[in-house]
Order: sequence, then structure tokens, then C-alpha cells
Amino acid sequence: MLRGGQRCGAGRGGGGEFYQKVALHGLAEALYALGRCFAKGRGVVQDEAEAVKLYSQAAKQGLASAQAHLGFCCMHGIGVAHDVADGVRYFRLAADQGSAD
Repeated sequence: MLRGGQRCGAGRGGGGEFYQKVALHGLAEALYALGRCFAKGRGVVQDEAEAVKLYSQAAKQGLASAQAHLGFCCMHGIGVAHDVADGVRYFRLAADQGSAD
């Protein structure tokens, strides 16, 4: 399953490497899952800026979870400059799709 980067842990078969391969195809859920891997350092070296980059790519494809996580990162300055306006914009995009994140 490509949900939330849950299979990224080094103890779970190197999921980070799996998602890197799948994300090359530009699939929104894979980009988001790989972003979660980078955010948490699961199966890859932790890199919040890379996580934001991947969330952004998935968010542009309309993935609500990526939009919500990107909004959180913007609001809190995690991996990106602190920008409340951008954070609110991404939260609204996610909410417009019914996301409770």
C-alpha cells in the first residue's frame, strides 16, 4: 500500500528505495509516501526539504493528504520557509476535497 509512507522503515524491507523507484513515474501517492519517508528518515536519510519537494509534486496532482502535509510544513516552517498564507492555502485545497487532515 502506498499510504502515508508506512512501509518506509529500514526494518521493513527498504521501503524508501521502493518508493524512490515508483515515484520516478510521478505517481502522486508514491511521491507523497516517499515524502513521508524523507520527513521521518525511514529507509532514507531524513531530509525535510526533500519531503516538502515531494509533497509539493503530489499536491500539484491534487492529492489531498499531500496538500494537508504541505500546509502543515508551511505553517510550521518545516523544510520550507514559514509562510502562514501558503499553509492556509494548502489546507483549503485539502479541505475542499473533504480531507480531515
